[in-house]
Amino acid sequence: MNTVTLLVQLLVALGFLWRAAGKLFGFERSRASFEAMRLGRSWRWGLGVLELFGGLGMLASMAQPFLVFFVCVLLAALSIGMLATQFLRKSTKGTAMVGLLLAGTVAAAALQPLGLKVLALPKAADLPDEAAPARVVKTYEEGLWFEGIAAGADGTLYLSANRNLDFALSDYYRHAHGEVLVRRPDGVENVLFQTPPGSTAGVVAVASDGSLYMTSHSRAPCIWHIKLDGQAAKVAELPSGAWPNGLDIGPDGNLYAPDSALGVVWRIDPAAKAAERVIESAALKARAFISLAPGANGLHFSGRDMYVTVSDRTTVLKFTLDAAGRFGEPTVMATGIPGDDFAIGPDGSLFVATHPYNTLIRVMPDGRRIVVGNAAQHIVGATAAVFGRRPDDRDTLYVVTDGGAFTGGPKTRGELVALRPYEQHQ
Repeated sequence: MNTVTLLVQLLVALGFLWRAAGKLFGFERSRASFEAMRLGRSWRWGLGVLELFGGLGMLASMAQPFLVFFVCVLLAALSIGMLATQFLRKSTKGTAMVGLLLAGTVAAAALQPLGLKVLALPKAADLPDEAAPARVVKTYEEGLWFEGIAAGADGTLYLSANRNLDFALSDYYRHAHGEVLVRRPDGVENVLFQTPPGSTAGVVAVASDGSLYMTSHSRAPCIWHIKLDGQAAKVAELPSGAWPNGLDIGPDGNLYAPDSALGVVWRIDPAAKAAERVIESAALKARAFISLAPGANGLHFSGRDMYVTVSDRTTVLKFTLDAAGRFGEPTVMATGIPGDDFAIGPDGSLFVATHPYNTLIRVMPDGRRIVVGNAAQHIVGATAAVFGRRPDDRDTLYVVTDGGAFTGGPKTRGELVALRPYEQHQ
């Protein structure tokens, strides 16, 4: 939370605690106010206890942002009830103070509506469960959470990971730094690249020459180009407030990145190091104010068809790129899926990770949707997936997770999981 939010909460908490002390300890002004309304000591003490708990709750919520909205609802109800009582009893003593506290309570709820956003999270469709065979390839150390995965032509896996993320903060990347891990077919790993402090490692795409492109979220969001010797440079810097999330290379050789905050798709020319908004659509935006989940999230091409998941709207959209480099209106390919990144299978099925929903959803070409991975298979906090590219693992879907960081906190451990999603459908 920022300083303004904390200051508002502190002032509201102190205000209610002062009012509670006046009622419980019988300050003369408080007694006079209740006597003017012809309310006895039991009313004064009862309201004092409620205001005491409300003020203490507001103090506690300064350390736990999830509580802020619910404490504000309680305090607003108390304030409105008090104002209504005074109006009915024709008393004006203390109304200015109550009005100020009500305004502060509303401001605190508006500045930190995390609890409301959790309640308003999109609902995933209830889908049939046809779990695929799975095995955990590796469980990583505490606090290492995965965001993306890509596969090289030689079977090398590139995993983008982050440390020190705090999802309770609006700028959760403030203390973070990201890294790209290289995992070779023999299981040997090394760190290829680290992002600057205060920025994340996002989704990775492998270029035809084997080098990597990667999104990064921070106060200065950008796209990185990472060579296999670890040398890296920015190929595009996006405006403050942008959130490039997914990434893929289009059939025209340009990079395409959906923006979870602005509801656009960026087209990046890596040679010219230039970015442009190629699609702007309300269908790519999250709901205003109450959204916690991102808007446009994952993006991948199949031929000239570009698929985009929109997490907050639980949709999977398809845009088609024409020969002139333009996209038409989107087609809704699936609903009820709060998707993150995804992989496209050899039969054209989409395998969509749902992050905090702890599932992996298969969307078949005919529109059918089934759950092929769940928490029992360690699909907990799944963020991205990719099929292997070696002859012996082309039907293996590698899934990376954050281990359930939204509920488990900083001690959760990301995992690499291998599924065989086609085995039960032969």
